[in-house]
Amino acid sequence: MASQCSLVRRQATDAWGDDFDRRRPRPGRGGATSDGGGRPRFDRRAPKRRKQLVTEDGMDLLYGVNPVLNALRSGRRESFGDLRVQASLMEGVLKRSRKNPQLVRIVDVAEEREVPVVWTEKHDLNMLANNRPHQGVVLAASPLEPESLDGLEPATADEGLEGEGGSAQCWLALDEVVDPQNLGALLRSACFLGATGVVYCAKNSAGLTPAVSKASAGALEVMDVHSTKNMPKFLDKSKANGWRVVGTSLEPSSVSLSQVDPQEPTILVLGNEGHGLRTNVMSCCEVFVRIAGQREPASDGDPDVDSLNVSVSGGILLNHFLSRDRPGVE
Repeated sequence: MASQCSLVRRQATDAWGDDFDRRRPRPGRGGATSDGGGRPRFDRRAPKRRKQLVTEDGMDLLYGVNPVLNALRSGRRESFGDLRVQASLMEGVLKRSRKNPQLVRIVDVAEEREVPVVWTEKHDLNMLANNRPHQGVVLAASPLEPESLDGLEPATADEGLEGEGGSAQCWLALDEVVDPQNLGALLRSACFLGATGVVYCAKNSAGLTPAVSKASAGALEVMDVHSTKNMPKFLDKSKANGWRVVGTSLEPSSVSLSQVDPQEPTILVLGNEGHGLRTNVMSCCEVFVRIAGQREPASDGDPDVDSLNVSVSGGILLNHFLSRDRPGVE
């Protein structure tokens, strides 16, 4: 790390003005507004819904240690603005305290990339991050622009397997998953378990927002994530190129996960949180799988837990297709 004096140590006074999103207030609290670029003040007015965290010039406001560190390290975002670090942590960071090693690494990487470091009051960071858990850092960065795919290239024997005795490649396809927390959790599982890539619907889906990056623990910043304008066409073209398309369903025709051989190049398709897979997407699937629960359904008609959240299901299914803890897999 270069000398301390080389860091930009200016205090933030306007916190990027009034262009950031504001969290819906709790009962009895006012919403944050700005009086023209100055420090935000509070009044009783509040927006009806959250917006994406962006600056006036269209940059995302990433928050949280893992999203910020991974974004800086991976360099997938075209440009960066200021890195804002909590002022009360400045002494520990500059002294390279062991209490905050990740913050030290973030500042180091920011300096290497010539990203200005701005020491900012916690209150202003709270406002910038919309009162979400920023862990002392907020980074302005250009939005991710995923490449649109029409289909996957042919899966040859070499491409299908990572190596001799290795797990087959597996892509995760998300059909109109709308909850940012679910999308982030799925990206995190896909990254951790070693999925080849993720493709999601360009429309009617959660976008690649700072909230998704945070929910993914920064996996969004390093995963191979693509969009598609037409999921059925994407699946059909990929299937024609040798990829097996596996859907999820509770229909009687679905089979137990244990009956599906994981040693094939596979696209695992997960559907919307409410209605599942669309009919035209289901028609592209070659086989449907289900995750069998162990709990007996309620017999008295009372509400019961009879299914899994899409992000939990995705983790279980991906583990089946990508796990190396099977005989013959090293």
